[in-house]
Amino acid sequence: MMRAKIATAVIVLSSVIALSLPAGAVAVAPPVITSQAQAANAAFLAYAPPPPPSTGAMCLVDTGVNATPDTSPTLAYATALDGGSPNDNDPEGHGTLLAILAGGQGHGLRGIWPQIKIVSVRATSPAAPGQTPTYQYENYVQGLRACLQLSKYNIKTVNLSLSSTIPPTPNQSAEFAQAVNELTARGIAIVAAAGNAPGKVQYPGAEPGVLSVGAGTSTGGTCSFSATEGVGLLAPGCELDFADPFKDEYEPTEYVQGTSDASDITDTSLTALMSYAPTLTVAQDENLLVTTAVSGHLNVAGAFEAAGLGSVVAAGNAAIPPEPAPAGGVPPAHVTRPSAHKTTKHHKKQHKRRKSKRRDRRRARGRKR
Repeated sequence: MMRAKIATAVIVLSSVIALSLPAGAVAVAPPVITSQAQAANAAFLAYAPPPPPSTGAMCLVDTGVNATPDTSPTLAYATALDGGSPNDNDPEGHGTLLAILAGGQGHGLRGIWPQIKIVSVRATSPAAPGQTPTYQYENYVQGLRACLQLSKYNIKTVNLSLSSTIPPTPNQSAEFAQAVNELTARGIAIVAAAGNAPGKVQYPGAEPGVLSVGAGTSTGGTCSFSATEGVGLLAPGCELDFADPFKDEYEPTEYVQGTSDASDITDTSLTALMSYAPTLTVAQDENLLVTTAVSGHLNVAGAFEAAGLGSVVAAGNAAIPPEPAPAGGVPPAHVTRPSAHKTTKHHKKQHKRRKSKRRDRRRARGRKR
């Protein structure tokens, strides 16, 4: 975890560092079903038919999004609060990574819902070389208002994955609440990361009207680094499959983790649910996610079933292709098509964390074995 100390808050960026493949190595194809899709019972969603009315968008208020083969087809619009380039200004590609996890097209990774549209609002300010981008609490409100102004892009949700350990002032909280109320009145939900520190949910996830998401394991537990007190939901957040946000290549030997990713996965799933069931209110959609959760963990197929969208689940599951055979002619792995009524636990891999000189990087790097 990286911490950017600034005047009014400590903003947490979930960072990613990927190792390059050895010289001469062949890039590995991404999995047909990612570990996070399996854990969230959302494997069907990556292969589901398009929603009949229209595809909804997620407004991603973050560090910006770079155009890659995985992000370009989903990126409906991009802007920056400071009027500059909307490209990702985080040296570790935080916003770009979230866009790939949400809607990757299968080049480096197949996202939770590749049909999603993303409206990117870069809220962080550029930093000097070697430094992390800065972010003020006021940027939350500015980001929410930007999403409101861009609602013509069929925005269904707003994702706030940057968290603060310092509470806002009363004025800041009041302005934030007003923006949340305006968005909710337009039928737009707000989802935020709970924070990468055990204990109470951090801001803005702790604000009223925001669905806060903590990080859960693939076996129904809670990631050791995640905030848990006051979370609305847990979603996959430990040891996740990912693609390098700069090379847009699948990283088979590494993983990423953080509540940023958990909120991103939840937000994507909520955007999909709101797209397939456009007559439901924000409260009804969020309630479906919460009430169908298995021991507090996101159960996307269960939420779709409860909304009367079992046909979407069935069609998506039926369209899941087999895993391709790896080099050497080894038979493809069996693909588990999760049930709509329970969370299917994928085979738990063994992992170890790489040593890092920066001990504060809780989510900076991890290596599979």
